[in-house]
Amino acid sequence: MFSFAVLPLIKRAPRTLSLLLNFIAVFLAVFLLLGCYNSANESTFLVRYQIDRHSPFFRTIQASFGKDARTAGLEKVKVRAGYMGVCVDRIPANYNLHNSSLGTVCYPRKNLTATPLYTDLAVHMFNAGSNSSSALNILDLAQRTSVNVIHPYLLMGTIVLTILGFLTQVYCVVPGLPCKAAARAFMLALAPVLVLVSGMSAVWTHIGVHAAARLVPAASMGMASVHAGRKAGSMMWFAFAFVLVVCVVEWVGKIAETMKGDDKQEEQSNHPPAARPPYYNYYSDSSSYGTKA
Repeated sequence: MFSFAVLPLIKRAPRTLSLLLNFIAVFLAVFLLLGCYNSANESTFLVRYQIDRHSPFFRTIQASFGKDARTAGLEKVKVRAGYMGVCVDRIPANYNLHNSSLGTVCYPRKNLTATPLYTDLAVHMFNAGSNSSSALNILDLAQRTSVNVIHPYLLMGTIVLTILGFLTQVYCVVPGLPCKAAARAFMLALAPVLVLVSGMSAVWTHIGVHAAARLVPAASMGMASVHAGRKAGSMMWFAFAFVLVVCVVEWVGKIAETMKGDDKQEEQSNHPPAARPPYYNYYSDSSSYGTKA
């Protein structure tokens, strides 16, 4: 009795696992996309920039910010970049941003040049013997990373396709709905496309973040330090892994059903139905009880 009750659950376990992983992948991708969009999601960042405290230029930069009481302490700020926004953390209370002492402020990923922090965080360096100068701005680095390096469009496409796949799976599970064969065929075609788009998004972001982490410190002569966000990276790769597992489950289930159908056809062809006994071929329209003497 127990085995007959558990057997259907075992057969449905792969489908249930696929549906659950797809659901989790949707939430991971959405929260990853909204990272650094506001102060509530600032911990979900892809890359973080700050002035390196161990740099030989740190004291000079600190003295430069300390010349003005309003900008004193800005060398301690941390700038986090995400897909849809940039957050500036550890803003000193004396800065009086937006007429209030905000410790953290987040901006959309574009058009940061109009903000007062963009101008005040710039560290200007003058070349000896010439009138030319250059500037190091960690807020500008974060904006360029978010706009020019890390593109959110592949992740947006991943979210749309993952939601579409989840709804298709729900449609296939609900009993009594028509056209389930077409829905399953659509899911089989959608799963590899989703894996491809999600993989491209993850690889693109991984390369962009780690390229920034290696190139920016060297290009800034050690004045800027870069840290890759582990939380966002884990969410990104877990979402891709879940999507990959969903694709494998769908195709393995389809292959198993196809092989099972082929085995049934082969069994029927090897074991034809038994022939009727010979006496079925002979019958009489009259009965012996109805004969006339």
